[in-house]
Amino acid sequence: MSYKTMTVHEVANLTGITIRTLHYYDEIGLLKPAIVTDSKYRLYTDDDLCRLQEILFFREVGFALKEIKSLLNSPNYNRTKALKQHLAILQAQKERIDALISLVQEEIKGAAEVSFAQFSNSKVLELQEKYREEILERWGNTDSFKEYEITFSSKARKMQNEQLEAFYSIAQSTFEKLALYEGKSPNCQEVQEIVKEWQDCISAHFYKCDTQMLSYLGQLYVTDERFSNYINRFGTGDLASFLNKAIEVFCSKEEE
Repeated sequence: MSYKTMTVHEVANLTGITIRTLHYYDEIGLLKPAIVTDSKYRLYTDDDLCRLQEILFFREVGFALKEIKSLLNSPNYNRTKALKQHLAILQAQKERIDALISLVQEEIKGAAEVSFAQFSNSKVLELQEKYREEILERWGNTDSFKEYEITFSSKARKMQNEQLEAFYSIAQSTFEKLALYEGKSPNCQEVQEIVKEWQDCISAHFYKCDTQMLSYLGQLYVTDERFSNYINRFGTGDLASFLNKAIEVFCSKEEE
């Protein structure tokens, strides 16, 4: 039987999702292509694209990747029901945007009164929270949500906050130590040891950080201002770029 398939490059071009992100979704088991050739090429079927669309819907309304994976893998998952709930949230978002557009148009005409109600996102947030509660009520007793309950319960959130504080403390120490070597080559032993420590730290606090994921993070540190601004606080120059270069060296050595 033959299938209509798309390569990872074709899917990336179609959806606007980066190839690295698609690889990451495959790695964590969120979106595994139906076919992997003997040459290790990923081929996506129509069913894979439908699942990707659902992933993007869930991301749009604020679900984390772990949550999405648990939802889609639940034997009781109802796609039509989920789409209807997505639609309600998107309509609320549209209403808010339309109200803001109207406010700006009135402001341009000079006819607008001072108003802040249009900026409120409360209806969208209320629908999102209701959506989560309904999902937990409907699928909360299934095996697929045991991981969800462990990860996202209030007790777990408290533990995660404590772990996050510990992580930020380690991050600060790591970046301060890295800043001591800004004038050296990113290939030097001391810098490479810091990169290894950082990789281990991420694995210990969040997820398995292999070289592919580490390489992705390195690029993120220089392309996302939130990361680069934070990292650069601890150095005198462009510490984020220095870290990215050091990560590139580290990953290239690991792949040899």
